Amino acid sequence: MSMLKPWKRRSVLLAGIALAGASLHNIAQQGNSRRRLNPSHQSGSDATTGGAHDRPLRIGWSPWADAEVVSLMAATLIKEALNQPVERVMADIGIQYQSLARGDLDLMLMAWLPGTHRDYWARVRDQVRDFGPMYTGRLGLVVPEYVPETDLFSIAQLSEPEIAARFDNRIQGIDPGSALNQATLQALKTYSLESMQLVAASSAVMAAVVAQAIADQRWLIATSWTPHWMFARYQLRFLADPQRVFGGTEQIHAIGRSELDTTVPAVAAFLNRFHLPRTDLDGLLLQAEQSTAQTAVTAYLEQNPARVRYWTTGLI
Repeated sequence: MSMLKPWKRRSVLLAGIALAGASLHNIAQQGNSRRRLNPSHQSGSDATTGGAHDRPLRIGWSPWADAEVVSLMAATLIKEALNQPVERVMADIGIQYQSLARGDLDLMLMAWLPGTHRDYWARVRDQVRDFGPMYTGRLGLVVPEYVPETDLFSIAQLSEPEIAARFDNRIQGIDPGSALNQATLQALKTYSLESMQLVAASSAVMAAVVAQAIADQRWLIATSWTPHWMFARYQLRFLADPQRVFGGTEQIHAIGRSELDTTVPAVAAFLNRFHLPRTDLDGLLLQAEQSTAQTAVTAYLEQNPARVRYWTTGLI
């Protein structure tokens, strides 16, 4: 696969974030007078098609490997199986929580609870509806497996100058406003890693840096999470986190605006049943990286008709 792909994707994602931020601002200014967003954020055909509601259901997402695929899968099923028009809106995670509480977004499928997004969640929990977890995940600092555990096992060991120097005193991060980057900054303080520098970038750039380091067999530390396609392609491991700065296993929840279960009950029922096995998701993310998210989602839905039937109808 061409190494240019993540860089090209970065430009597309950054442009999408700018468009989505402007769109959400415009929606908020219009109150109940809802307008359609930029067509590049839609899933499926024209949302004026008849359905449960003519106004498209707005699903927020951020450019994370799992969020892209899961939001696209949900949008596809909601539109095609439940006959509900849908738009996917890309925005920063903090903006999504705020927009959901205001009603400018209808749904987001990337609430990492109970730890990672606890601050965001505390601000909106009384204004939104939690539909429960869809899959599990973990985040932290990762290294390639060829970095010997006898040399580096724990984040705490990075306080040793000779070990930090093997990584050029750098940790490759993701988006500056992400909870993962914020947790990493806290880890630098908690473990007294004054010599280490966190380098912020998009998640696509992080993946490209990891790929290049592995190709060169260089020592590298990156912020990452599971599920992510990198864990299906490369041999990576998390560094031990004895102070539990990054928490433990997280559950990724679907949350919606407070009245979603009464205005679109079929969608609410679908969300209550929408659970993805982690083993399936790892392979799905790798297939999406090797082709496209839409190709991977389409193939998965075609290969799992019984699961799709249960998700959308409740029938076993």
